[in-house]
Amino acid sequence: MKPKKINDLLLLSLALVFVTCPQKSHANKNHPFYHDVKQAYQDSKLVYDSRIENILYSKLPKPGHELPKPRSAEEEQIMVQTIEALHRQFFKKVKTGGQYCSAEKIRIHFGQTPKERIGISSGGYYRLFVAYWTLNVKLEENRQNNISKHGYGNVYYIDGLLRFVETRLAGAFFPTPGPIQIPESSRRQGIQDLLDMYAPTMTINELYEGADPKKVRWPVLK
Repeated sequence: MKPKKINDLLLLSLALVFVTCPQKSHANKNHPFYHDVKQAYQDSKLVYDSRIENILYSKLPKPGHELPKPRSAEEEQIMVQTIEALHRQFFKKVKTGGQYCSAEKIRIHFGQTPKERIGISSGGYYRLFVAYWTLNVKLEENRQNNISKHGYGNVYYIDGLLRFVETRLAGAFFPTPGPIQIPESSRRQGIQDLLDMYAPTMTINELYEGADPKKVRWPVLK
């Protein structure tokens, strides 16, 4: 899938995800991803101000509510640029060895350390594994916290945006096995499209540096 088509799908997805009348929230600095989001904007050299913050931390409706388009082109643009900035931040973490929370939480949540799961403790694939699964764990902790407080998982716009990014990354790098077999060439092209859009200086070989083919979900190492 080409980058232009990905952007078109991104805009279409947003049309289904966000509400027209956001409710003001005071979550902001208490949100576990607050500093990650600000840093993502900074790294992408995007303006981050109170107007953007108010939209990102506005409340979504409870499940079951109809979700129309954002109420303006400006709001839609904020959603798109946030998603793009979060993708770029993810690949920067992969490049530099960054993580969203302590890697120890991977062991706590899944019963294995990264090294026990993939057999290595350094290299590109190790950094990819840790970056993704610390994002996954931190998002799941946020979801559980939201459920305990509000009764549902995605409370704020930013929750939905982060989940959108995480789901997209999971599909590319850690897909759940299912009855439909996607050709290796299609998976490889999907990863290449993500790199072209958000990390043009990175390569697939760099991402999978050091990976044991037996421990990778599908053979991208050819």
